[in-house]
Parts: sequence; structure tokens; C-alpha cells
Amino acid sequence: MKQIDLPAQKEILWHRLREDLTSLMPWFEDNDLLLCPACCRQIGFDQFSVEHIVPKQALATDPKAVRDAISQNDRSGLTLLCSKPLVIKGKTIKGSGCNSWKGRHFDPSLRDLIRADFLKTRLNTRHQVSLYVAGYLGLFRQFGYQVALSRAGLVSRQQFFHPNNFLKDVPNDCQMILTGERKTEFMNDEKNYWSDPFKITIEGTTGLIAFRNMVFRVPISRDPTQPLAKLLPYVPSRFAFRPDTTTVFD
Repeated sequence: MKQIDLPAQKEILWHRLREDLTSLMPWFEDNDLLLCPACCRQIGFDQFSVEHIVPKQALATDPKAVRDAISQNDRSGLTLLCSKPLVIKGKTIKGSGCNSWKGRHFDPSLRDLIRADFLKTRLNTRHQVSLYVAGYLGLFRQFGYQVALSRAGLVSRQQFFHPNNFLKDVPNDCQMILTGERKTEFMNDEKNYWSDPFKITIEGTTGLIAFRNMVFRVPISRDPTQPLAKLLPYVPSRFAFRPDTTTVFD
């Protein structure tokens, strides 16, 4: 199965994320903007692009039976990232914003990981950071802005712009990857292995993420499966949400 129409997907993702953002920050109803989940800049529709969290090139070697049974988009996981150029200390970074940054710094390592024989492949820190970033985007894809705009979300957004080493604020247990044997054949009763790439379980202050034959953790500030009190002025802290919209770059 080929990828589903991306322009239509962009519209669907845009409206879904707008609904989520305005539910947490009602003042966004007065504009037509979204926050990029990586840089957190306020950006309009035309400066976002659909992002395959697991890069398309990494999926090209999936068995033909998998490619015929499950669409590329389902195997990849889609979200939106900005395509507005990044500006650091007055200098414009070449490329199309966070979308290009991910493609340049993380997608090659994600391609390595999805094809790796871990009995023979030696991982480096870029591989580990790349998987962490993909996991953060997977958390955002499933749980929305309550992940991105938390304290832990800020740490992950900052990590996005440090591809070569982990920041000191990233917990040690989120800097490890556990691996198993990679599947090479498609079986109907194992379809879940190939589809919907990130299987997430919330465990305390981390999201435990299974991605095919890899398991790793990404920090969270609160359990995103628990309800938020959006109207009451005084609520227990675990039901409160105070968004942190700190931007990483201009």
C-alpha cells in the first residue's frame, strides 16, 4: 500500500492539533497558528509540513508482504513539523526549519537502526539521540501538546537541537536502548509489530516506548492518560497543566 494523500493528511493533522492546543491554551482561538512541537514557535499552516517520524527511506527495505499490507504512513507515523527557517543568533540555518533539521541530523541514524543486526552493529550516541527524538515525536503524536509544553517536553525539545550528545537533564534511563531480534517476515498475527510504530506504556516519570525490536524511555512530567482540569482554578497538581512555551531558537 502506498502512502495516503499527504495534503489531506496535513489538513487532518492541523485541525486535530489546533483542537488540542486550544483546549489547553484557549487564547489560541484568536489566531490561526500552531506551535511547532520541536522549536515551539508560533507558525501558520503554510509553514508546516507533514513529517514521517520514521523516515520513508528506512521503510523501503521492509518485506514486500509488509509493504503490500500496511501503508507507508501507518508504518512511519505522521506529525507536523515546521518548515520555517531556523535562526540562531541572527544566522539563518540552511534548510526548511525543524523538518529539515530532523532529516539531516536524525533520519540517517533511524534508517541504520531499523535495519540493524544488533549482534553486529555498534551504536553511537547519534543513534541513541535519534531514537530518543523519534520517541518524543511519537509521544507528541499520541498525547499532543500536554507532552510538548511540559517541563520534560522542554528538555526533549532542547535535546532535538543537540544531535551529538545527551543533555545533562535527560535521565540516565532514557539514554539506553534494549534490543531484540529483528523480524524479517510478515505474519498476520504479528501485524502490530509493523504498524503504528510506537507502542507506549506510561511508567512513572517516563514513557516506555517499544519501536519494533527496540525498547527505550522518554521522560514525561505527568501521566498524559490522566484527565486535566481545564476549568477549575484550584486543583491537585497532577490534574493541573501550566504550559511552558519556551522557544529553543528564534
